[in-house]
Amino acid sequence: MGDRHTELVVSPDKSRFGRVAWAVVPAAILPGISLTLMLARGRGTSEGLGPAAVPAAVVLVALPFLWYVTYAVLHTVNSYVAFVDDAVLVRNWVRRLTVIEGPGFLVRTSIDSSGTADEVLIVGDDRVAVMLNPRQWREAELDRVWRRAALSPQPGGMPTPRELRRRYPTIRIPLRIRHPGIVYTFWTVLVILYIGTVINVFARI
Repeated sequence: MGDRHTELVVSPDKSRFGRVAWAVVPAAILPGISLTLMLARGRGTSEGLGPAAVPAAVVLVALPFLWYVTYAVLHTVNSYVAFVDDAVLVRNWVRRLTVIEGPGFLVRTSIDSSGTADEVLIVGDDRVAVMLNPRQWREAELDRVWRRAALSPQPGGMPTPRELRRRYPTIRIPLRIRHPGIVYTFWTVLVILYIGTVINVFARI
């Protein structure tokens, strides 16, 4: 943040990623064992992988977990919300910086996206606006920044992504909120292709 006078800096809630990981690991044990047995024995006309099923199952689990750890590290290292020189600075996990110089506003709203509601925080001024996922932050710490910046609370309602974009033209709305069906389909297809690729690779070894 250079030579600016920094008063408050808030980092993401690092413990959230650990809680998610510890919640996923126990839930993945039984499916992991079943997957290993299925890969070893095969199904239908498939002969199975035999002993190679164990490393195949480990790779199936380890690579997605490594991707998650990478995202968690980038998010916690790169992201912050700060009050600096009477301005609110918001930097996301890819280091994109938004500067809100005021008079600023704060909106807590739920976005109506294809029948699902995603609660978000929107911070901005008359030039820019940025969206935050409140589940990724300690809100008590964020509230200190909002109070110090004297942000004006605004009613949120439950807008659709299109309505939200009309209100705040510069805001970036994640694809998972704008088109949840497309995102779900994409990840489903990707998982199927990923599992098929790993099995085929091990079957050729």
